[in-house]
Amino acid sequence: MHAVRACIDPAATLRMSQPMQIVRVYDATRQPPNWRELIQPGQLVAFSKQVTSGAPCDEHGRPFVPPDAATCLIVDTLAEAEAFCRAQVEQHPEVQFDLFAGAAGRSQPPLLTIVHPSRAARLEGNPRSVRFGLAAGAALVLAGPLSIWYEWAKYEGLLIWPTVVGINLIIAGLRLIQLNASHLVAEKTRRTRLAAHARHEASLP
Repeated sequence: MHAVRACIDPAATLRMSQPMQIVRVYDATRQPPNWRELIQPGQLVAFSKQVTSGAPCDEHGRPFVPPDAATCLIVDTLAEAEAFCRAQVEQHPEVQFDLFAGAAGRSQPPLLTIVHPSRAARLEGNPRSVRFGLAAGAALVLAGPLSIWYEWAKYEGLLIWPTVVGINLIIAGLRLIQLNASHLVAEKTRRTRLAAHARHEASLP
């Protein structure tokens, strides 16, 4: 694995021959000052944060002090970025890396989110929680009509509350299904974008 070279010296300039570089997100003393103007087409950028709090941190899990000292990692290839981030989370399980393509950065969802395996369950939309959400939603949708049937079969609609409960169960179930289905769609889109980026890298000389 290539060594990571820190480029937070105000006098430093970004040399694109380096495979990985850590740069300040914004440095008024640097030209250009914004990381978006440093990254080249086809490159990737990784931002790190603490899994539990979501607060930005460096690759070792240390908060940025002061906050404007925040850095990001600019990388030439997906393989290099993934290898570096996975090595870091093994050493620092509290760190999460979000990997984005190009200068668009966080204006789009990350191509890849990397956390320590022990923290994967904390991620929104992780496969286990999606499966549970879909199953719970389906159960609620099925339970709703049963509650309504119970009232009309036993009490001919006189109790009212089982029908109200049944309707609310159906609504809650449908919302759960919709939410978790949206996670499935987002994951499919992410995989498509990731595959497209990998194909683009493979096509380069």
